Amino acid sequence: MLLCLLLSACGDQRPCTSCPDITGAYLVSWQRGFPAEGCPATGPQPVNLTLSQMGNRVSSLVDGFELRGTLFDTFDFSLSGGLEGTEYSLRGRAIIDGVRADGGTTSASRVRVVGSLTTTRAQCVLTEQYTADRL
Repeated sequence: MLLCLLLSACGDQRPCTSCPDITGAYLVSWQRGFPAEGCPATGPQPVNLTLSQMGNRVSSLVDGFELRGTLFDTFDFSLSGGLEGTEYSLRGRAIIDGVRADGGTTSASRVRVVGSLTTTRAQCVLTEQYTADRL
């Protein structure tokens, strides 16, 4: 029963219609993940992460690969991409300080993003947590 409630809550996310502006460069702090035996100890861990946004569509480059996805009304986002043999999933939640609405968009004076980057290569899956502050 609890699983059903959790799954239905996940389904309540909708792409945002009055999206906060999360575009920009971010300074990223990483926490190490827990790799499986025989797998790399860390993923790409970029020091800077740049998010591009058009409405509720968000993209970023990680390790030279373009990741694309959606910004939801909960300020969560989910991006994915890669090539055969290497896949990335970047998830995050924008924490916005000083929000004001301007004609259908929302701007913010300070944005922090917390989330995870999952790197999948062959049999190796590594998820690392991050915190990022917009520069």
